[in-house]
Amino acid sequence: MESPLINLALLEALKTEKFSDEIDLFLPFIAVTISELGMPTVQVADIQTKLSELFGFHPPISAIRVLMTRAKNKNLLIKENHAYIPRAEKIQEWSNGYSKKKEDLEVSLGSLKKGFIEYTQERFQKELPLAEAENLIFQFIEENVSAAVSRRAYNKAELENSIKNTSHITASFIGHIHKKEPVLLEHFGRCVKGMLLANYLYFADKRTQKKTFERITVYLDSPLIIGLLGFNGPFNKQANEEFVELLTSLKIKVCIFDKTLDEIERLLSAWKTDIAKKSFRRFNTKTLELLRSQGYDEARLDTEIKTLHRTIENKGISIALGFSAKERFQCDEDALEKAIAENFKKEKNLEHDTVCISRVHNTREGRHIRELSESFSVFVTRNTGLAKYANGFFSKNGYSSPIPVVVSEQWMTIMFWLKNPDMTGKLATDQVVATAYSLLYTDDKFWDAFLDRLDTIKRRGDISEEDFVLVRWDADLLRMVQDASVEVGDEFSEEDVFDIVDGIKRKYLADSEQAIADLQQQQAEEIHRLQVDAQAALATEREAKDTAQAEKETIVLRHQALETKIRKISRFFARCISTPICLTLVAFLIIASIQSLPAGVIPQVLQDAKLFENLKLSATTISITFLTTLAWGISSWVFGLDVKKVNKFIEDWLAEKILALFMGKPDM
Repeated sequence: MESPLINLALLEALKTEKFSDEIDLFLPFIAVTISELGMPTVQVADIQTKLSELFGFHPPISAIRVLMTRAKNKNLLIKENHAYIPRAEKIQEWSNGYSKKKEDLEVSLGSLKKGFIEYTQERFQKELPLAEAENLIFQFIEENVSAAVSRRAYNKAELENSIKNTSHITASFIGHIHKKEPVLLEHFGRCVKGMLLANYLYFADKRTQKKTFERITVYLDSPLIIGLLGFNGPFNKQANEEFVELLTSLKIKVCIFDKTLDEIERLLSAWKTDIAKKSFRRFNTKTLELLRSQGYDEARLDTEIKTLHRTIENKGISIALGFSAKERFQCDEDALEKAIAENFKKEKNLEHDTVCISRVHNTREGRHIRELSESFSVFVTRNTGLAKYANGFFSKNGYSSPIPVVVSEQWMTIMFWLKNPDMTGKLATDQVVATAYSLLYTDDKFWDAFLDRLDTIKRRGDISEEDFVLVRWDADLLRMVQDASVEVGDEFSEEDVFDIVDGIKRKYLADSEQAIADLQQQQAEEIHRLQVDAQAALATEREAKDTAQAEKETIVLRHQALETKIRKISRFFARCISTPICLTLVAFLIIASIQSLPAGVIPQVLQDAKLFENLKLSATTISITFLTTLAWGISSWVFGLDVKKVNKFIEDWLAEKILALFMGKPDM
C-alpha cells in the first residue's frame, strides 16, 4: 500500500451522510471499487480483492455479499445470471467525490506527518523519514483500535534501529496534538474512524437492524472501573465515561461482578495502607503522582472505599452480588488460569480474571452466540492479550462463538459505535488519546530495566540514599526514562542512569532557585504592598486630620463670631449700666461740691440761674457721694480701678453668662 493512512481516512471521508443503517456507509467504497475495476460485470471475489488493493482491508466474503445485495437494492447493480452489472450513472453518484476527497486528504495527512516529523526532531532529536512517520501512526492506530488482529491487510514497516521505543514517540506526539494542535488531531481522528469502519465488516452483525440491545449484559474488567473512577487520569476517565454512556444508550446492561468490586476495594485498601506507612515501592509512579496531586490521603481513600458501591452504581453500573454456577457448564478454572497466565508476569494474581471469565462462560450454557439480537453475556477488558488467550482456551476445549466470551473495549466500540453516531462521534479518537496518555504513564520493560540498573548502582554505594530517594519518587522520572529509552531501548548503561539522576537533581536545583526567586519576588511585592498601604493609610490619616482641623477651625470661627456678637451685646448692656451710674455719681459729686461751698463762693451766674434750688442733697447723700468718690479714688490709685475696667468687668461677666447659657464655655 502506497499510503495506508490516506486509505483509512478515505473510509471515513467517503461514507455517505444519508443512510438508513450502517451498511449504507460502505456503499461508496463499493461504488469506487466497481469504478476502478472497469469491468462490464463484477463478482464478489473481484470486489473483495479490489477493496483490499484500494483501501487496505480484506473483508470476508459474507460481508461482501451483504454489501453487494445492498448495492443492488440501491440500484447501483443489476443482477443477471448470477453476475452483477454496474449502472454507470449510479456508480458515479455513489462514488461521493472520491478523487477530490483523496486529493484533500493527501494535503491534510501530509501536514499530520510533517508535524510528527518536526515534533520528533525537536523533542527527541531523531530524524524520522516520511514513510516511517506514516507507518508509526498507522501501527499505533492499528494496535490500539483494530480488533481484527488476524486479518491485518498492512505490513508493519521495519523501523530504523536508532529508535528503540517507537510507541513512546507516537504516544507523545498524540498527546502533543491533543493539547496544542486541534487541526492535526482532527486529521488523526479521521484515520482512527477509518480503522473502525474497516474492522466493522469483520465483526458487526449485518442482519440485526435493532437500535437497542436489552438482552446483552456486559461485565466490565477492574481496570475499566479504575479508569472510570478517575485513578488513571482525566482523559482515561472521559473515554471510559463515553464508552459506558454508549452502552447504556443502547439499553445494554452494564455490570460488574462482586469479585470485581472486591478487587477494587483491595487495591484501594493497599493504596491506603502504603500511604499511611509511606511505603511507595508497589505504586505505579504516575498513580502515586495522581493521588498526591488530588490530595488523596489515608482518610480520603478510606472514604472512597466506604462509598465505592454507591459511586459505581451512580455511574449506571450494576453490581451482581453472588453467583450460582451451573455445574454442567462449568469450565476447568485451573486450566483457564494457566492459559491466561501466558499474558501476564509470573507474580500476577489471576484469581479475579479467571473467576469472572468462568462465570460469563457459564451463563452462556454452551450456546454459540452468532447475532447481537440474542441474549448473552460478555466480559469486556482493555487487555487484548487476555481476550486472545481466554478465547483461545475455550476454542481448544470445544467452545467457540462468533461473539466470544471475552472481548476488548475496542471490539465493543467497533460493534456498536455506528448504532448511535450522534453520541459516538468523538469516542474512537478519545479512546486512542486515552491509550496514548496511558502508555506515557505505564511502567513497562524500559522502566523495569532502568530500576534494575538504578538498584544495582545503589547497592554498590555509587549513589547516596538521599539522591536515591530524591530520584526514585520524582514525578518526572518515568517520562525521563521513557525519553531515554527512545535512544537506548531497555539497555540502560550506568552513564545513562547517572545522566537521568543528574537531570533530576538539576531540576530540583532549578526548582529551588526558582522557588527562592519567587519567594524574593513575593517578599518584594509584599513589602511594596505594605509601603503602599502605609502611605495610603498615612495619607488617609493626614486627610482625616486636615478635615478635622478644618472642621475645628470652622467651629472655632463660628464660635468666635458668635462670641464677638455676644460681647458686642454685653458691651452695650455694660455701658447701659455703667454710664448712667457714672453720670449720676458725677452729677451727685458736682451738686454736693457746689452745695458744700460757702454762699459767697458760688458764682453769681449759678445763683441767678437757680439751677440747684430744687436739687439740694441731704447730708447723708452728700456724705455717701464723697465717700464713694474717695473710695473710687483710692481704688484707682491702689488697684488701678477705673470706669473702663468696671465696664469691661461687666461686659465679660455678661458674655460668660450668656455663653454658658447657650453653648457652654468655649475651649480656647
